[in-house]
Amino acid sequence: MSPVDDDPSLRLVELIQAGIDAEANFERLFKLHAKRVQNFFRQRGFSKDEADDLTQDVFLRVFRGIASFRRASGFKTWLFEIADHVYQNELRRRGTGKRKGWETSIETGGRDEDGKPAAIEPPPSEARALEDVLERERASTLSQAIQGLPDQMRTCFLLRYDKGYKYKEIATIMGISIDTVKAHLFQARKRLKLELTDPED
Repeated sequence: MSPVDDDPSLRLVELIQAGIDAEANFERLFKLHAKRVQNFFRQRGFSKDEADDLTQDVFLRVFRGIASFRRASGFKTWLFEIADHVYQNELRRRGTGKRKGWETSIETGGRDEDGKPAAIEPPPSEARALEDVLERERASTLSQAIQGLPDQMRTCFLLRYDKGYKYKEIATIMGISIDTVKAHLFQARKRLKLELTDPED
């Protein structure tokens, strides 16, 4: 049985990409998955209205990118990668005000009005600045390694270690078995360890 025969979502995607009743078939695709995407956002602390708005954003991105979707991969995997991007973007947007406030505090030099060290972190020293650069490089290397994982494996890894979902929750979101989730996580950890190990160590 081909992936398209096994997954009704892929059949709808195939019709949409072929331009066959695209609007109606996209509506069917939305109805198949909208509730699960809404639950994804509700479980992350968003209100119903916020989750609805974010879900609309997700499916707008799906609509715009569906022409480039590879039908051999799982649609739900791709969908929740988009949902995760929307979620991360929303967190960054909401955190902008807090970061700006923190940066303003740093302008005091990390001292209170009596000249004593304040509770906030003082400006970084050269050694600290170098450590920050190295930390960003390590984070960038890890991010690139994660992006290099196969689609479904990467989604499992991010849902588990970035979002904190339990095995059962990941299995439900992705429509796969718990054993498959565990296998993906095991392989992901193995690949990342190999990728991030310095050959000279």
